[in-house]
Amino acid sequence: MDMKEILYRIGYVRNCANLSARELSFRIGMSAQYIAQVESGRIVLTVEKLLKILEVCHFSLEHFFAPNIQDWNIDTELQDLISHLPPAKKQGILALIKD
Repeated sequence: MDMKEILYRIGYVRNCANLSARELSFRIGMSAQYIAQVESGRIVLTVEKLLKILEVCHFSLEHFFAPNIQDWNIDTELQDLISHLPPAKKQGILALIKD
């Protein structure tokens, strides 16, 4: 994952939380322009600030770094449902998907 993707994901997380860049900046204790500058790549984000952003936005680190951030909820639900199935049903789903 490159820096461009990380910056995109920060904006995605912020939008999922329905926060403006200004509001998120204030909530993490930074100046009004901080998040806008981070998202534009003008300021280098520290790990500490990334963790604070995720905490404020109620977004897990696992979700943030998931291969497909938009489908994470669906993927997680499917994994949970499939993991509780008996082996024969798992085989049936696998055969269905492969066809």
